[in-house]
Amino acid sequence: MADTWSNLLKRQTGLDLAYPVRQATWYTSRLRQEPLGCICVEEGGKLIATGFALSCGSVGWIGPMEVSPTYQGKGYGSQLLLSLEAYLSSRGCKAVGLETMKDVSRNLDFYTRAGYAPEQDMLFLEKDWLEGQDAGLPSEGKADLAEIKRLAATINPGFDPSSEFSIYQEMGIGRTLRGEGAAALLLTDPIPGSGKAYLRTVLTEGYHRLDEAIALVQEAEREALWSGARAIFTIVPAQSELLTYLIRGGYKPKGADVRMMKGKFARGHECSIFSWSG
Repeated sequence: MADTWSNLLKRQTGLDLAYPVRQATWYTSRLRQEPLGCICVEEGGKLIATGFALSCGSVGWIGPMEVSPTYQGKGYGSQLLLSLEAYLSSRGCKAVGLETMKDVSRNLDFYTRAGYAPEQDMLFLEKDWLEGQDAGLPSEGKADLAEIKRLAATINPGFDPSSEFSIYQEMGIGRTLRGEGAAALLLTDPIPGSGKAYLRTVLTEGYHRLDEAIALVQEAEREALWSGARAIFTIVPAQSELLTYLIRGGYKPKGADVRMMKGKFARGHECSIFSWSG
């Protein structure tokens, strides 16, 4: 994982930096929650590629997918993608989504050839002045999985991201925040030592719950500060009703990916935040 992303960073920017290693608990939690969605490729007993998929009801998403730099361009990525798609199909997923770097034509061409089409941009936003805010008191942080499923179904019937809430709760870094007709997932330490928290998800019943959604964003900021974070970031769909409010609230654009889809994922409303970035 670190070799793949460090190599890409060097090719794109010229910077020779070591990419931070993903926490071991991320892998163990994914293996416990959805073991058959975790696929690896070996050659001569050496691990050379890995891919992960998560089924969320009738929709599934793929990511991350990583091929060791010296083995890229040899078809291993295509093998992984087909295997992950087959797994999601076996779970009843009618649509598959993923997110990739918008400015890397090699990635875009790879997924386009595989039948994926751009769906919308995904914007990286960061707020870096949490110091001095009232941290308040931490919430209980436990997810009501039935409520998560209900809220998600208002966005798309059959959409159920509750397993993702469970994964991060099991890792010990996921806190679920609740409002009237709304819920959010905050990751308090996704990159150990970075001092940044990650607002991963905000789900609501619709536009009439916009105020509740904004209140949950503000609560997430307080929770992030309480957990020791100095900044908070999020990945927001370009069509989200929350985007304008985040920009006004001090979040600054840092970059953009693109969400690509195979199959239809019609949304009942855009008053939400969720990313399929691995």
